[in-house]
Amino acid sequence: MSFIDAQPIESLANASQDTRDEAMAALIELVSRELFEFGVMQTDPNFANYRWQAAQKRLVLFDFGATRAVPSDTAASYHALIEAGLARDRDRIRDIAVTAGFLGADAAAAHGAAVDRIIVAIDEAMNRPGPFDFGDRAFVPVVREEAQAFIADRATWHVPDVETLFVQRKVSGTALLAARLKARVDVRRMAADAIARHPRA
Repeated sequence: MSFIDAQPIESLANASQDTRDEAMAALIELVSRELFEFGVMQTDPNFANYRWQAAQKRLVLFDFGATRAVPSDTAASYHALIEAGLARDRDRIRDIAVTAGFLGADAAAAHGAAVDRIIVAIDEAMNRPGPFDFGDRAFVPVVREEAQAFIADRATWHVPDVETLFVQRKVSGTALLAARLKARVDVRRMAADAIARHPRA
């Protein structure tokens, strides 16, 4: 083991906007590379597992005991979903969400209008001009309200496969940290770059 001089990433809440943005861009880039390049992901998004080296503008990652291989079909599902999101093809987003197992077919059939409204809310938030502002949570209550129908309807409950759950845990944890830091990141550009660098076979 060796000592690494770095600060807890959550301590950046009081840092400049540029610093917060740089740190979160580095973390989002890491998640992208884990998913599409390395095929291996550290799946524990606990804030304590990340530190930031300000001078080097470099992310430090701990706890490799939580590392898991990412199956190629799981990565392909995320790839297809991102492609559909970049194209703003809302019908395709819904279809991929179902075929990839993010969303149950029964839930999509029973609550199609609510699903579509959630997709619209997220699509509109992600496609506002400029970098995505993780501190602006205006779309979250819309998604939460529409999701109540899914939660209440036990007959259509669906659990994604375990590999998708591990990846989604990392993705969701990264978004929560970005929201805590009120980071502003050009997520669309980063997603487009990732897809361009790693086209599907």
